[in-house]
Amino acid sequence: LLMGSALDARTDADFEVGTAGRLFSACCGSAAVALIVTPLDVAKVRMQAAGRFPHRGPNAVTLGFRMEATVQKSCPMKFFASNGIMDHCFDRRDSQWRHCFKSSGRSHAGLVQTLRNTWADGGFRGLYAGLPATLLIAVPNNVLYFASYEVLRDKLQTFAEPSGPVPSWAALIAGGGSRWVAATAVAPLEVVRTRAQAGRLAYEGVENGMARAQVVRNPGVRAMLAEIVREQGPRGLFLGLSSTLWRDVPFSALYWFGVERMREAILRRGWFEGTSVQKPLAALVAGALAGGSAAFATTPFDVVKTRQQLCRTAASSGGAGASSAEGLWATLARIAREEGARELLAGSVPRVARVAPACAIMLGSYETTKILWRRMREQCRAA
Repeated sequence: LLMGSALDARTDADFEVGTAGRLFSACCGSAAVALIVTPLDVAKVRMQAAGRFPHRGPNAVTLGFRMEATVQKSCPMKFFASNGIMDHCFDRRDSQWRHCFKSSGRSHAGLVQTLRNTWADGGFRGLYAGLPATLLIAVPNNVLYFASYEVLRDKLQTFAEPSGPVPSWAALIAGGGSRWVAATAVAPLEVVRTRAQAGRLAYEGVENGMARAQVVRNPGVRAMLAEIVREQGPRGLFLGLSSTLWRDVPFSALYWFGVERMREAILRRGWFEGTSVQKPLAALVAGALAGGSAAFATTPFDVVKTRQQLCRTAASSGGAGASSAEGLWATLARIAREEGARELLAGSVPRVARVAPACAIMLGSYETTKILWRRMREQCRAA
């Protein structure tokens, strides 16, 4: 995927990686992000739920998380997080997330101490709760994303200089188009995950200011897809896709534009020259800078995406989801009118702090795995 710059044109060695190598590298990159980021997400949710970070209301943004107070504004029930690579949804009422909201007796515990407390309460499964469901969507999403970007970018570059740097317009179009393909393809899985994780909670009443919920056993994925189509028609499989595309397509277009330009500049200046990991390090730096910049620019769309997630969740749980059908631009206008334009950038700093390292890990892991794959193929040929 990361193959091409003014001084580091695509060589025969790049193509020796093959399609299988690139797809395997994309899987490894997704796994690396999940293994590194998921414990941090769990710890940050626990810190926030314990009151370690103040919030202004039920939809306030802290450390890149937005919260829904299902019963009390002071008691958030749901935490949504997105790092540009994968999304997480933490539900206080779900048993698999209950340890995230357990009090450790230290309201001001730091990140390291919170990780230790989480390990003590739930061990490995506690730190990586919900990881299989996340990877079930993140891996095919990223594989399709990377493969589509490569095909579109290479196709578009045939209209320019094939062996030269990737044109800016090609990176923008390929980046946005590849995200559209990937997001649309996995949208039904995202709808199924949302229903399985949050939509199957039936309220039984309120006790001590906390809703008691009964988790209903979910049917299989195929049965759930059939149920959604039966209840809502084929369009039900793509609920929320519009807001997802408005958030992710511009992000991806800006991101790949930045990656191609920054990597080209890094290599032109000779950074990391003479090392065997020049391309992974260049990808790491370019991914972090481009990911952070794109995340800041698309924060308003992330705000709308999360608001609509909260409305759909409230509606599926029997709450008041009156604005769940509100369109993206209508939601943008309402937030600016009722809460001020600054609210459209709420959480931009923590979002950048989450997205930049996730993108850096993804691209750095991808490049590293691709090099290792190529060396393995060379060794097999030599043998």
